[in-house]
Amino acid sequence: MTLIRIALVDDEPDFRQPVARYLHKRGMTVFEAGSIEALRGMLSDISPNIILLDVGLPGESGMDAIKSLREESNAGVIMVTAHGGLEARIEGLGRGADSYLCKPVSMRELEAVVLSLWRRIRNSDTVATAAETTKAQPAEEWNFDVEAWVLISPDGEAVRLSAAEYGVLLQLTATPGEPVSRDHLFVALKKPQSGPDDRSLDVLVSRLRRKFSTSAFKLPIQSVRGVGYVFPGPVSRRSPVTQDAITPPAGRQKS
Repeated sequence: MTLIRIALVDDEPDFRQPVARYLHKRGMTVFEAGSIEALRGMLSDISPNIILLDVGLPGESGMDAIKSLREESNAGVIMVTAHGGLEARIEGLGRGADSYLCKPVSMRELEAVVLSLWRRIRNSDTVATAAETTKAQPAEEWNFDVEAWVLISPDGEAVRLSAAEYGVLLQLTATPGEPVSRDHLFVALKKPQSGPDDRSLDVLVSRLRRKFSTSAFKLPIQSVRGVGYVFPGPVSRRSPVTQDAITPPAGRQKS
């Protein structure tokens, strides 16, 4: 049986902790966060199936974060908030939330909504996986032009890379399918090693994913918990390059 992974984002421990205990007893894995910033710090590691999101959070609000969370994660989003007016509900659903629940919320109702959304997500993933298996492999190949500093999606969207993005992709595409450690990838960011609170690599990967805005293909770079990242492939590099001879194309500055 697949455990449902829940990210519970609420700045009130008196609400967050009882909900986490209840869902845990119902067989779900729950990760708690008190803000959007805290959630982003662990998002790539926990890969939640569903995010339970409050609106009134310190810093970035839950309402403002829905769109970017949709871009950074495939998780479903359920708003659980005291902002229960009709306009707030319409705005939340309009911004991309799958469901909208008002506090105080019944634990049984919350569980039912979570399970309903999980069934929709699981069915959607099954359909998507089946569709992917029918595609010809050559059509799914990514192309990395190491001389022009351009990454090209299987359907032709070309994205020019910054120096940091180029260095990270150079590491990942050298051995497609094999995880590369965070420390190795931090070399491309001009840093000696990764610190426990340094999320610059995760931010870079998220930003690079968002650059492919018109492609039907998502950038396949995946987080490997406890290790780093992997580019599962297939990917081709259009020209040979060595780590000791990385020079940007004319007019491009390393950053």
